[in-house]
Amino acid sequence: MGQKIENVEAVKKSTNKTPSTSKPNSTMTLKYTKNEDGDFVCPHAGCGFTKRNQSTLHYHMKKHEEQLEHVCKSCKKGFLQKQTLDLHIRSKHPELVKDTAYSEKKFKCPFDNCEFSALTKGNCVIHCLRVHCQDEINNIILKDNETKMINCTKCQKEFSSSCAFYYHCKTCISIEKDNIKYQKLHEILA
Repeated sequence: MGQKIENVEAVKKSTNKTPSTSKPNSTMTLKYTKNEDGDFVCPHAGCGFTKRNQSTLHYHMKKHEEQLEHVCKSCKKGFLQKQTLDLHIRSKHPELVKDTAYSEKKFKCPFDNCEFSALTKGNCVIHCLRVHCQDEINNIILKDNETKMINCTKCQKEFSSSCAFYYHCKTCISIEKDNIKYQKLHEILA
């Protein structure tokens, strides 16, 4: 990753409102910088986090600012987005969900004799890849123990989280079409 070549400024409006008006009472400027590859770079010292989209980097930067506005009433864990809090409650505190249909794990693993189920399709896909396609994954994964980055050896893309790598690798692993693994994966991917 090279030298920074572009600066983009955005104004972030405060959510603090004065009692007499609905207008925000302050603003804060966030500076977004792009590297030579065109990715947005986190400005916090020593972080080095990069993202293709400014909105994704915005949520990452909110983590540094500890602006976790959505808090679980049960365990006090904070989240950047309400939908992530809702998913947390459904998975960790299902007793708090009033609508039981909403708390059911709807995505079942398509592999025979596997009892795994998940609240989201993405988690079920990642399970299938991690558990049932381990040999194929091992052919394309390269972990850097020092930086903790994960590389896909087929397309040379680099990932900072294992979930991102696993979700990506469904397009890079090689499985013959007549293989049962291919058929089962496509059941969940369809």
